[in-house]
Amino acid sequence: MTPAARTALGVVRPADVAAEPWRNGRGVTRVLVARPAWRISLAEIDGRAAFSEFTGFDRLLIPLDHGGLHLEIDGVGHRAAQHEGIAFRGEDRVTADSGDRPATVVNVMLRRSLVGADWAVSIGSGAMLAGLGSSAGTEADVAAVVVLTGTASAPEARPLPPGSVVLPPWTARITACPEDVWAVLRVRPDATSGA
Repeated sequence: MTPAARTALGVVRPADVAAEPWRNGRGVTRVLVARPAWRISLAEIDGRAAFSEFTGFDRLLIPLDHGGLHLEIDGVGHRAAQHEGIAFRGEDRVTADSGDRPATVVNVMLRRSLVGADWAVSIGSGAMLAGLGSSAGTEADVAAVVVLTGTASAPEARPLPPGSVVLPPWTARITACPEDVWAVLRVRPDATSGA
């Protein structure tokens, strides 16, 4: 199934997408949503691996696993805990280290010349998701919601495992519990791009 066909359904689960190698061949990724200006994927990291260079992009990583991830960005060490995002530029020299276990991270990439983004990790129920599905007011810029953990399910009652992406207005149709954890991505046109 093509990315366009998957996202037309409103919900994309990791199992719906085949793994493909990183640009530099040092890991694998699953592209869940691809737009001209941004994309969301799941990257799998096993041990120590240098990231591919993506000039002109801003990047955000959110570890799904309890142990988090260690990143070295331009020679400076950073610890990214579970469900805590870390942002960097696609031009930065980045090496990830998952230690003695594999790790999976949500990987958001935005073309800097076209869009910027705000994101937040939220704990909330279906009522919170219903609000995100609105196309009016300040919610219009919600681009996607990523399941980080929980027991949510889609309208056909199939579970949404961690890493699943829900696109508005489908967010209003998700069954969720108050303890579920989500990453909410809002995309805005870059003021200098004329987009």
